[in-house]
This record gives sequence, structure tokens and C-alpha cells, in this order.
Amino acid sequence: MEYITFPWEQMGMGLRRLSLSGSAGNITAWILFLAAGAFPLFTMAFLRYRHKGCRADYLLPLLSVSLFVGLWFFINPSYMDRYLSPMPAGGIAKFSLAAVIYSLFLTWILLRLVLRYEKVGQSRLLAGLRILLGLYGLVLGIGLFVQGSIEFREALRALQEGNTGSDSHLLRISTLFLAVQTIIGILPTASQIALLFMMALFLRRYEKEPFGSESCLAMERLKAASGRLLTVVLLANAGFNMLQLLCSRFLLTSFHRISFPLSEILVMLGIRTLSFLYLESRRLKEDNDMFI
Repeated sequence: MEYITFPWEQMGMGLRRLSLSGSAGNITAWILFLAAGAFPLFTMAFLRYRHKGCRADYLLPLLSVSLFVGLWFFINPSYMDRYLSPMPAGGIAKFSLAAVIYSLFLTWILLRLVLRYEKVGQSRLLAGLRILLGLYGLVLGIGLFVQGSIEFREALRALQEGNTGSDSHLLRISTLFLAVQTIIGILPTASQIALLFMMALFLRRYEKEPFGSESCLAMERLKAASGRLLTVVLLANAGFNMLQLLCSRFLLTSFHRISFPLSEILVMLGIRTLSFLYLESRRLKEDNDMFI
């Protein structure tokens, strides 16, 4: 969780060192502290001056207050447990401070996007949606890689430490099953990422020609992929549980998971439903064109 406090904790430590370096450093630290905390207010004033403000900007004063408070505690970390925790918690309060700052910042950005796209045309709306899908898929992919790597390393370390002196052949087989287990665990999210990028590709073609041949082909592929990936996700876990049972005498450890990845399944079913609606709309349009 340490990455959550970046860069606020680093800024606090830097301002503290600057403040303790002397009178000139202390003055500079105060100026930087005030500038950093007031930056959301400057942003709000600039947007209003350029006539680009919206209702979401009323969050900026609250973000400014949270920055002042958060940076002050990061500059003076010894006060965190005293004022933010009922008992000494080893600096856990810093995660809460960073979470508040990030949540306000992200809420402001997302609300601006929502309010902005209420008034834009279809082309800009589709372009924005395509970019958001790509960014969301990228973030999911990075998180999936990091989480999968960490979980596999921890499980492998526990396997090795708990079976010191065991047969090396059994240890290799158990490690292989552990790797397969990790892959199956990330398979639902990986499938969701693949469908998101395929949806972004469809939107790109839809922008050029809504019911053209390329758009139809992209949607056909998306429809087929959603069905296949959903089948793979549902069968992979059950198949791996059966494989573990069959090979249980060769495994030093096993992990039987009854998996029902509801959110990923809903995404896949939603995309599949959307594909049916689009293809049916295209068919009706072709029928109408024939009558005309």
C-alpha cells in the first residue's frame, strides 16, 4: 500500500528537510506549502476566468483544504497517531490522508467529464468513451500483472518454506500447479480487459461508419469472443479443481476454488447483449433500405 501515499509523503519529507535547513529554507518551505495547498483554488479561478468552470469545481476548495491538512501531517508525521488514531497505529493514518486527497481529486475529474459530455456531440462522446475504455483496460492490466506477480511469489515462498526437505520432483509439480492456479485466478479479469479493448476498436470503426462492414465485423468478433471467453472462464476453474483432485497424490499443496466472477460475467453478458442489439439494428436498417 505504500504507493498510495506517493507523492504526498515524499513532498512532506522534502518540505520538512527544507524547513530544517535554515531560515531561508524555512521561508521557502512555507511558500511551497501554501502554493501546493492553494493550487486547486488557483485552478478553480483560472477555469472561471476562461469560462470553463462547472458545478464539479465546487469540490476544489475541499480538495485544497485536504491538501493543506494532508501535507501538514506528512511534514509532521509524529502528529498522525496523536490526532488521527485512537491508539498508536504505526503510521497507518497516512494511507487515510492520501486516500482522501486522491478520492477528491478523481471525483472532481470524473464529475467534470460527466458534466462535459452531457453537451457534446456523438463523435466526441464516442471518442471520449473509447479513450476511457483504453485507459481502464490499461490500468486493469497493470494492476492484474502486479497483483498476480505478488500473489504467486507469496504462495511460492509459503510452499517452499512449508516443504523444506521434500521431494524435489513433487516440489516442481506443485510449483507448476501453483502457476496454473495463478493464471486461472487472473483469467476473468484478463478476459474482461480483452473485451474492453475489442469494444474500443469497435467504437473507433463505429465513429467512421456506424453500420459499415468494418463496424459489423468488429461487433461480430466481439460477440464471438464474449461467448468463448465466458465459456473458458466458467470451465477453467472447474477443470482445474478436477485436475488437482486427480493429481492430489503428487501435490504438496492444493487450493480448490469455487469461483463465480460475477462482475466479469456481467461485463461479458452486457457486451454480448449489446452485440445482439447492434446486429439486430443493422439488420432492420438493411431491411428498411431495401423497401426504400
